[in-house]
Amino acid sequence: MKNKAVNRLIALGTTLTILLCGCGGTEKPAVGSAPDRETQTAASQSAAAGENAATGETPVAGENTNEDMITFTFSKSSYPSVTLPEGQTPDDNVVLDYIRDNYQVDMKLAWQAEGSEYNNKLSLNIASGNLPDIFYCNDYRTFLQLAQNGLLADLTDIYEENISDTIKGIDASYGGRNLEPVTIDGRLMAIPAGNLDGQQDVLWLRKDWLDNLGLEVPKTMEDLEKVLTAFVEEDPDGNGVDDTTGLTVDATKPVARYNHAFGLEPIFYAFGVYPNYWMEDENGEIYYGSTDERMKEVLTLLQDWYKKGLIDRQFATRIGSGETEAVFTSGQSGAYFGAVHANYTDAFTNNPDIELVAVAAPLDGSGKYNYVLPEPTSSMLCISSKCADTARAVKIIGIGNDLYRGFDEKANEIFNAAGIASSSNGRRAVFPQGSVTYDYFDIIEKLGKAVKENIETGSYTEYEGMTQYDKDQVVLATQYADGSDKTELSFKSYYYRYVGSNLLSGSEMNPHEAAYYYTTDSSASLQAELDTLEQEMYLSIIIGEKSVDYFDDFVTQWKNIGGDTLLEEVKQVLGR
Repeated sequence: MKNKAVNRLIALGTTLTILLCGCGGTEKPAVGSAPDRETQTAASQSAAAGENAATGETPVAGENTNEDMITFTFSKSSYPSVTLPEGQTPDDNVVLDYIRDNYQVDMKLAWQAEGSEYNNKLSLNIASGNLPDIFYCNDYRTFLQLAQNGLLADLTDIYEENISDTIKGIDASYGGRNLEPVTIDGRLMAIPAGNLDGQQDVLWLRKDWLDNLGLEVPKTMEDLEKVLTAFVEEDPDGNGVDDTTGLTVDATKPVARYNHAFGLEPIFYAFGVYPNYWMEDENGEIYYGSTDERMKEVLTLLQDWYKKGLIDRQFATRIGSGETEAVFTSGQSGAYFGAVHANYTDAFTNNPDIELVAVAAPLDGSGKYNYVLPEPTSSMLCISSKCADTARAVKIIGIGNDLYRGFDEKANEIFNAAGIASSSNGRRAVFPQGSVTYDYFDIIEKLGKAVKENIETGSYTEYEGMTQYDKDQVVLATQYADGSDKTELSFKSYYYRYVGSNLLSGSEMNPHEAAYYYTTDSSASLQAELDTLEQEMYLSIIIGEKSVDYFDDFVTQWKNIGGDTLLEEVKQVLGR
């Protein structure tokens, strides 16, 4: 998305009155780091001490002791389900003590709130003119409205000098893609947590079933249909019972966006159709991918697959928590789409001999695996325009991130002794940055390459940004591969980091950029109804409740109840 697009969105005339009813969290939480990237054990944190992966040097605690003590207030998401060690609370803990004692910055928790309630509370703070000095924001339109109304500090002239080398390296890995959405009229107005590459959905298959039936991994749509047919008809588990199905599908949301387990998106992408995204055609026209006329060809295929039983015939009824996942983990299904990290330890628990394979399939007609990149950012740390020392606020955000990643030996010893390093959410509960995490755009692919190198050669090359957690993942995956560790933890590491992640370097990977990722003025009042209409359309056509021709009615309804309004607003944002 171009900067002028952001500026035009600001010019749409939104006000803080609208903000009060529009901060309900319409944007999804940041994809950020993939699951398990941050879950570091206390031992791993301790072993990581002193290893500044970005610079090769340990940050010097107390380097700012010549400066006067300053107090910054902050807000963040809360984690009420986390049980912290005795004596440690979100507003009084060893992390805040360490920052105060070594960097002369007293971080005071102004408030915290859970989930969507956070945005409601932020709205009240905005309306009362009582923003903390540093605060979390996960709604892009809220950020734009804050910038429009002069409530954010301009970081342009101080960012490069004050942010940590680690975050500089992370920004560089995005090539500016993460900074662009928070740059307004050429001015940097927030510190964004970009969304990682490498979490696009791929096809996960039971390799042991393929082997039992003498099948090769599929590449084309025809190959995939052949595999699914065999999974349904040829007793792939060899138990002599007709109890297997094909593709596992999410009933509540059959089609969504990036990093969506049990969705059908890759089927559409193979046809060059991109539902759920605002796209640009070859003539420069903006359109909503779910209204593309070519959708009917894909829906016809999916309806046919459902009739043949290649899609789980009971999927529409599986709406309870965990029911869809259980189709695969219980051994009924042999296929699903999910990100490289979407491999489930329950499948291993239920069947310790299971083997999986991740495949970039189905390919399009030119042999490419299409997918849409994630939005550049969906969460950030903002600094209030009333902050007394913006430069030091930027600096302490960078320092806090380095502490979070384990690049300070002294700090790790203290944090580990206090028992706060045992889980990612536990760390988020005590660190000022909370749920905002900063990581390299290509970290999933880089770690996958290191794991592959170690498994196949016995050693690996370290890379910029490599933490102790990453090194532990190399060890775990290798131990699963050589049979020395067959635990659930090593199972997940092996299939995520070796089997899945090494698809990401394939020449068939073909990423596409959406024309626009975010909401517009009317989204708050229109989006929910439009989304419901769309998901009902997928479900009713796939299961044969309605004919494929119903798609035309859907498009008409979508336009009439607000789709055209959103389209015009997106065009205005993009200057079309």
